[in-house]
Amino acid sequence: MKHTHTASSAHGFALLEVILALALFALVSVGMTQAIEGIAKTSNDSRREAQVLRVLESVLAEVAHQPEFKATSVTFNPTADGIDASATIEKVKLITKDKVELDHMFRIRAEAWITDGRTRRMKRSMETYVYSPHSPI
Repeated sequence: MKHTHTASSAHGFALLEVILALALFALVSVGMTQAIEGIAKTSNDSRREAQVLRVLESVLAEVAHQPEFKATSVTFNPTADGIDASATIEKVKLITKDKVELDHMFRIRAEAWITDGRTRRMKRSMETYVYSPHSPI
């Protein structure tokens, strides 16, 4: 009888080990799934931000290389990736430390964003100053 009792305890202990191992595996699996999901979301967000920045640089370059400037706003068609962009051009009054006004200076501010329904998310902007001697004052 003692031998049977020991064998049955060994089987019970083995079952307990299997249950504990499965529980531990389930915990680790859930944690790993959440970690992989977080990595995928971060990777996707980084990719989208890089796309927004490329569109932004393109818009800024396109607007800044015009032969003449005037105060205006320009809206660009959405890209195939669903990124919207706009740019504003405004005449600025810049004065040097010697109190000399710089004529024909314009500030170009470009914005690009991803529209998510009605809200704009991941909105980024850049600006630059351009000297344009051929533009009307």
